[in-house]
Amino acid sequence: MRWDRRSVTGIGLIASGLIVGAVGVGIITVGTGAFGVETETFGAIDCDSVSVKGGTVWHCRGESPDQAAANEAARRKAELDALRGVDDLRGPSRTQRTELMFVPHDGRHDPDRVTASHSPVGDRWIAHSGGVVGTGVGGVVVGGAGIGWGVHRTRTRRG
Repeated sequence: MRWDRRSVTGIGLIASGLIVGAVGVGIITVGTGAFGVETETFGAIDCDSVSVKGGTVWHCRGESPDQAAANEAARRKAELDALRGVDDLRGPSRTQRTELMFVPHDGRHDPDRVTASHSPVGDRWIAHSGGVVGTGVGGVVVGGAGIGWGVHRTRTRRG
C-alpha cells in the first residue's frame, strides 16, 4: 500500500476527530455527572457579577450539605460563646463555601440550589447546565465529522 498525501491527511483527521470527540464526551460527563463523577447539590447560592472585556461573568459560591452543617455548628458555637462571655482569640471561623463555575443565572435572582460535578482537573465544581452539555455535544459532533471526513479521504482514491 502506498501512502499518498490524501491518506495521511485522512489519518490526521481521524486522529483529531477522536481527540475532539473524547474531549466532548468528557465535557458531557462533567456537565451531567455521568459515569460516577462526584456530584453534589449546593444551596445558599451567592453570585456576584464581574465586568470583563466583552460582557459580564457571574462568580458564584454555594454550600454543600456538609459545609452547611459545619457553618451552622460554628454559628451556634459562636452564639453560645458570646452568651457565656468567652472571647475566642482565634476570631470567628470563616464560612465554608465552594466556588461554582457555569451557574445558570438570569441576572436578577441567585438560584436556590445548584447541582454541580467535581472536575477531574483542579479543584473546580462545574454546574450542570445546558451550555456545558451543549459544548460537549458540539465537540462530539465535530469529532464525529472529522472522523467521517478522514475515513472518506483515506478510502477515496484519485483516478
